[in-house]
Amino acid sequence: MKVLLLNQFFHPDLSATSQIATDLAEDLVTAGMNVTALAGRGSYLGGQQLAQRSVHRGVEIVRASATSFGKRTLFHRAADYASFYLAATAALARLPRHDVVVAMTTPPLIAATALALKGVKRARLVYWVQDLYPDVAVAFGALKPRALVARLMAATSHAVMARADRIVVLGEAMGARCIAGGARPTAVSVIPNWSDGDSVRPIEHSGNRLRSELARGARTLVMYSGNIGQAHDIVTLLDAARRLHGRSDIAFIFVGEGVQRALVEAAARELPNVRLAPYQPREQLAESLSAGDLHLIGLSQEVEGLIEPSKLYGIMAVGRPALYVGPKGSEVARTILRHDCGRIFANGDSEGLALAIGALADAPEERLALGRRARAALTQHYTRSVATGTFRQLLETLCADSPRVA
Repeated sequence: MKVLLLNQFFHPDLSATSQIATDLAEDLVTAGMNVTALAGRGSYLGGQQLAQRSVHRGVEIVRASATSFGKRTLFHRAADYASFYLAATAALARLPRHDVVVAMTTPPLIAATALALKGVKRARLVYWVQDLYPDVAVAFGALKPRALVARLMAATSHAVMARADRIVVLGEAMGARCIAGGARPTAVSVIPNWSDGDSVRPIEHSGNRLRSELARGARTLVMYSGNIGQAHDIVTLLDAARRLHGRSDIAFIFVGEGVQRALVEAAARELPNVRLAPYQPREQLAESLSAGDLHLIGLSQEVEGLIEPSKLYGIMAVGRPALYVGPKGSEVARTILRHDCGRIFANGDSEGLALAIGALADAPEERLALGRRARAALTQHYTRSVATGTFRQLLETLCADSPRVA
């Protein structure tokens, strides 16, 4: 089977979509499939220009020449998106036929490019939804619901949903949103994102060289690791840190980048218990995540079912409890409740979050028990081999049995 993965970012980029796309591609190659990744030459943070063609662990990587301004401003991001749409369309038209195209959502609705060429290429289309547009942009006020751009994007999204052969979503709430947006219920499959439980494993503090560097003497390190983006309820997390500023034994560290980093920087100037650190290389992910004792996840109420933070699975892989602030219908909340591996809080409940952090800081045995349940659930349900195996079976069944959707 010949598979084409379409996403703006791919190995060696550090973005979340790049990492899961790379994982899937590698495992499909291991299973005997012929896999090509069509990505951009730039990087998630901008500036870098990668080779137009390369091979990574058996995956052929074809890179379309597009701008690489990064995420500094909305204009820079829009320019990168627009140039990638054009370059990827041209590259996809030139590439030989594949049996199935797996199109992700970076940039938004790039799957429409594959849909436009679906008939010509005679390929099946799998729409792998990481976030839903234009709904996310409307939720944050970047687009008005009746604006022309929003209506054009909504029409495009409906066409992709209706005509994709399969739609892979990250949770039940996202699946419901897709069905409401035009997807056939029988075409929707839930495959949560994952972490590689073999390479991302718990590391004891005594053997973790990053622990002392990040904790700086704190007995309990509360970590936020990942994109500090607009979709994440950073305000509630920082308010909890503010409530605990008198606890010298508890420190907060935010590892990552994003449009809300300035909020964290301002808090770090005000609060002695808040610090920032840059993204860590993927090879050090186990050490970085294991350095934390408790992990924070925040999701804004407006984006329930539109975005699902994937950072939960890395947290589970290193056997740490997750403290989640956000809507209860999200897959993150459902997973934490299902496996009793953390705590959930409503948006704005900084008092409840601070109380839980303080209590767990003083109850190491309870903290460790939550972490053990997290690791056990990851190994059984959300590790890389399980998730990519499910994805592989979906592709094999699709190409063997299902007629193409016109």
